[in-house]
Amino acid sequence: MAEYGASPGDELLLTLLSDHQLAHVSRQKVERSLQSIVEVLDNQGFDVILLMSTASITRLTARNSILLEPIRIIPPLVASIVEGHQVGVIVPVAELLKAQTQKWQVLQTPPVYAVANPVEGSEQQLIDAGKYLLEQGADVLMLDCLGFHQRHRDLLQKSLDVPVLLSNVLIARLASELLA
Repeated sequence: MAEYGASPGDELLLTLLSDHQLAHVSRQKVERSLQSIVEVLDNQGFDVILLMSTASITRLTARNSILLEPIRIIPPLVASIVEGHQVGVIVPVAELLKAQTQKWQVLQTPPVYAVANPVEGSEQQLIDAGKYLLEQGADVLMLDCLGFHQRHRDLLQKSLDVPVLLSNVLIARLASELLA
């Protein structure tokens, strides 16, 4: 944790630690380390490098590999899929709500938001978050955290009879197409 601790003036990035605790780390330090990893993978000849984070990390580059960054791909992809619909976005923790407005500005209609934690939350909390979004006018739900899995999507679709998009499935399908 010490090597990623924020220095004065650093932008903060919220991250989930392996012990399931949330911590603020330096975005600049994380991006610098990720860039080093991308360069190693790029030099090793990987065709596609997939960043598995929906955080706003956008300053990474690869010379030869295709670098898939969910923050650049998911919002415009979702916008093209849901055009004309009201999106309800479920995020894992309230601290992420502040950054959502900028992230989802590509949507025709500003989305509505709710919080449900895929790691520590219950199925009922997820269903309640989905119900809240439907009450706010959402007719499509977006699970915007790589911690959400197919079982979360299936639970919402079965319980609420509403289309549910899952960020990790969207990015994984794109990656699989590039590798086919």
